[in-house]
Amino acid sequence: MKPLFLFALLSFSFILSSTGEEQPNHQMEVMKKPLRVTTSHKFNLTAEQVWKLIAGFNTLPNYHAAITTSELSEGGMVRKIGISEAAGGGHVVERLVYLNDETREFSYKITELINSPLPFRNYQAFVRLVSHDDNSCTLHWGSFFTVEGSSEKEADELAKAIYQGCYDGITKVLKKE
Repeated sequence: MKPLFLFALLSFSFILSSTGEEQPNHQMEVMKKPLRVTTSHKFNLTAEQVWKLIAGFNTLPNYHAAITTSELSEGGMVRKIGISEAAGGGHVVERLVYLNDETREFSYKITELINSPLPFRNYQAFVRLVSHDDNSCTLHWGSFFTVEGSSEKEADELAKAIYQGCYDGITKVLKKE
């Protein structure tokens, strides 16, 4: 944010608060600092095996137990995933932002929550798979988001539990092969 604009915004906020008028919620939302969550998991699997499973934007139900459905639209750039009732229910609409098969990275953001209790707002996830040798790799899964309807600690724990569900599912599916 440019310093002059930030100064003007803060001055306006001070004037509103000193006059006793309530600030609109959208101004408060702009001021929230995003929460950053990072996780990683080392697999005793090849990077090619893991990437083949996770790189398809429609494959989440194949390895995450809490994801019941996934429907693609907009040429495969948007997915609407169904969440199991045990995990809170509802649907999450996500847009693929970036995908690079060579570097084994992708990024996506939540564009809509439908009857979902997830506390994530302005959510964007980043996924990167790193090969170590012929039989091991590390998957990094993280995100940035603001929190609504929950504490930051609870939202952090929930995001980590979701990513752990990915790691657990990947292990379960690929160890069968």
